[in-house]
Amino acid sequence: MIQYAIDAVKNLLSQGFHMYPIFLVIIVGCIIQIVKVIIDLIRYKRFYMWHIFASGWFPSFHSGLASSVTMLVWLQYGFGSVLFATTFAFSVLFAYDAMNLRYETGQHAHYINDLRLELGSILQKKEKWLLKERIWHTPLEVAWWIIFGSVLTYIFYYIYFIK
Repeated sequence: MIQYAIDAVKNLLSQGFHMYPIFLVIIVGCIIQIVKVIIDLIRYKRFYMWHIFASGWFPSFHSGLASSVTMLVWLQYGFGSVLFATTFAFSVLFAYDAMNLRYETGQHAHYINDLRLELGSILQKKEKWLLKERIWHTPLEVAWWIIFGSVLTYIFYYIYFIK
């Protein structure tokens, strides 16, 4: 198995650089995370480099990346393909998760933080680390990053794959 992976990497490198669809999705994901750092720089007037690896906050990496994959499949295989239907279903699931399920998780984190602070005051222990409460996205944030991820993918697809 390891030899197979090594041979695959050697084969990939021997062919020279070629823009594979996976690279397009990775580039879109990286751009979304870099935009997150830029937005935080504007919002907080402070550079938070670790936000490039963070989930939650704005923008919605989940929605942007899922829509990127869906757009790529649509461009490559068409609207009527089973693969498009599958990626579309998963994109809707990711968007739902970003808005609803993660909202509930944030509410739980809020209540747990309140309990930890209350217990800390009773035990006279100061709590340093609290759970992150803002891990969800509004429907407008999700919609914006679905459009952003789709448009970026569309542009890169036509730059790299259509000649």
